Amino acid sequence: MAHEILSVKLCELDDCICRLHGRIHLSESSDYKALDDEIRKMEKECKESRQALSDKLHHSKSDSVVKLSNAYDTVEDVIKDLELYKDGQWSADDRILLAEYSLDFALLAAETALHKSLEAIKAFKDEQRSA
Repeated sequence: MAHEILSVKLCELDDCICRLHGRIHLSESSDYKALDDEIRKMEKECKESRQALSDKLHHSKSDSVVKLSNAYDTVEDVIKDLELYKDGQWSADDRILLAEYSLDFALLAAETALHKSLEAIKAFKDEQRSA
């Protein structure tokens, strides 16, 4: 059962990555107005996704998930503080570096998710063998 849940999540991630990849490529050739519209649309989508995840995390009864939620909230606060620190005065190079490292963190998060998934599958199999 555990691996089915993880497989579904992985498919969701695959779909999301494909959409993100396509949106980046389309945006590179978009005119200024279309790009600005895409930025606003993405801001809305990010806000909705953040809220949905936050709702799920904060309603969990698992202590580990609550701690994870608190850690994520801390990261979000740091990102907001960084944006305020720069007072909106980001150069193109600053924005490219932020995007690059955001993608690096996304890759690290995906690798960590794989590691945790493998551990979960192993634990599930261990429980099945013990039963």
